[in-house]
Amino acid sequence: MKQSVLSHFDLPWLPVTGLILFVVCFALYTYWTFKKSNRPVYEQASLIPLEEPTKVSSTQGRN
Repeated sequence: MKQSVLSHFDLPWLPVTGLILFVVCFALYTYWTFKKSNRPVYEQASLIPLEEPTKVSSTQGRN
């Protein structure tokens, strides 16, 4: 079954296009993540688990 499907596959550009799109997106996301201008965003996000939770009053969230 697989061999018959692959033998009739006449779009060889499709996997190459997908690979190029993946590599370009991966490179852009990696660049954006490690930019120095994004450092404050990640420093703030790294402190989220250490923050004290805010107390929710017993009347909030109930109808």
